[in-house]
Amino acid sequence: MLENAKIAILVEEQYQDLEVWYPYLRLKEEGAEPVFVGTGSAEEYRGKFGCPVKVEQNIGDVSYGSFDAVIIPGGWAPDFIRRYPKAVEFIRAMDATGKVVASICHGAWILASADIIRGRRLTCFSAIKDDVINAGGKYSDEEVVVDGNLITSRRPEDLPAFVRQVIDSIYKAREKKRGN
Repeated sequence: MLENAKIAILVEEQYQDLEVWYPYLRLKEEGAEPVFVGTGSAEEYRGKFGCPVKVEQNIGDVSYGSFDAVIIPGGWAPDFIRRYPKAVEFIRAMDATGKVVASICHGAWILASADIIRGRRLTCFSAIKDDVINAGGKYSDEEVVVDGNLITSRRPEDLPAFVRQVIDSIYKAREKKRGN
């Protein structure tokens, strides 16, 4: 379904292992090209459970124009990622151009830093719902919430529904772009 679609998966230290690897593998199954994009602070990061991921590109070297979507996994990584202005600018540009922006768990921290959730409906890990609300978001405790090009989920248990929605949204966006 997603042949030649290029999807950035943001990574940093202490990412949530399942929220990186499950989407990565499912996207590859669909023919997409998922790319691990790091902040530039290291060539490899370890997840909360110790699984390593090798960075393929650094955020300072990528352009939003070369990606169809971005996935922001949770864990503690989003707190590190949002400290990099290039990462925040990347998310803001992806959203502004209508590309799929998908966030799960603590990934909403980056959405708040990018100031793209004001007035939008979304979900996140319950511990940061106040952050989402204080950033102007309309919090909803659901498995998956879609608001335009923004897709959000709460936790690892939501991954099957989250990734199905990401795949479907990327497919529909590509079809629309082709005029189908």
